[in-house]
Amino acid sequence: MLRQRVLLALVAVVSTALITAVIFGSRGLLHLRALNVEQQELDRRIAGLLHENEQLRERIERLRSDDRTLERLARDQLGFTRPGEVIYRFGTRPAAEAPALP
Repeated sequence: MLRQRVLLALVAVVSTALITAVIFGSRGLLHLRALNVEQQELDRRIAGLLHENEQLRERIERLRSDDRTLERLARDQLGFTRPGEVIYRFGTRPAAEAPALP
């Protein structure tokens, strides 16, 4: 009888230790859940980077093949003009210096 109780207690202790290791161990269920969350985040980042990469490829192709895109870029970033074209630039006035309306 005593032997059965000792054996039962030993089985209970070993079972508790195994269950604790499975749940909280370095390769347990909690760690697995954290890895799944990390995997999902990495998948989202990869999808975003692939989308950005595709947009950049399209932009490169437009710059290589579309003269209008190249012209717009030169006008916006370098201030280029067409022959005979005049560009007027107006600065903004602070609100205190703006004339009052009647």
